[in-house]
Amino acid sequence: MEKPTSTDETVQQILDKYADDAPQYRAHASKFQDLDRWTGADPKVIIADAAGSATGLNYENIVKPNAEAFRDQFIESGRVQSLEDLAELEHDPEFAESFTIGRPNIVYDVPSALLEDAKPGADDLDLLQTWAENADPEEYRSDPVGEVHGIGPATFQYLRMIAGADTVKPDIQVDKFISELEAAHPEFDVDSSSDGKLIESCRWLAAHSTYSMIEIDQIAWWTFSETESLSSTH
Repeated sequence: MEKPTSTDETVQQILDKYADDAPQYRAHASKFQDLDRWTGADPKVIIADAAGSATGLNYENIVKPNAEAFRDQFIESGRVQSLEDLAELEHDPEFAESFTIGRPNIVYDVPSALLEDAKPGADDLDLLQTWAENADPEEYRSDPVGEVHGIGPATFQYLRMIAGADTVKPDIQVDKFISELEAAHPEFDVDSSSDGKLIESCRWLAAHSTYSMIEIDQIAWWTFSETESLSSTH
């Protein structure tokens, strides 16, 4: 094991201070990686969650209730039992009438992208998680999922994150976090100038500390979110 450098020790100390002020970060990071959120381990619901979240609507009051209604109407009823069924919703007028938030096309276009090169009989959750684990945010525009209309860097990363990947979503909270570190610690290799730089900054912080990227995401979330009632939104 390599001996920690002075940079490692400084980064660790700084992140420890943020973590101490946001102790809930650890439990919520585990929820993402263990698929222990309200979506559970159902890839169909996970994709619907990402679709509803794609335009930044209020999660607790709009996105989650609508995604839950979709789950009840189409999945728990037995009408949609697989990613293949999910892809077929493109031609379902009832779906078009009922799923009107976010980017509805993500619900059927993402499974279509995942299934394009899938082997016969492939497990749906494994398809989603394998993609999430291996997807490269730097190349998201050439990724089959990243090519789906309405998926930008934030949604691309959010889908990876809620599918269990150790990564971050370049949202306003992560932006504020990296911007603050950038101003206070110019010796750190962090940069808030773009979504890609935010992700790379979090990767650098993880490499120089004991924190994973998803833990850094959650430290940023719980530190810089303005509302007090966040447990059901993230």
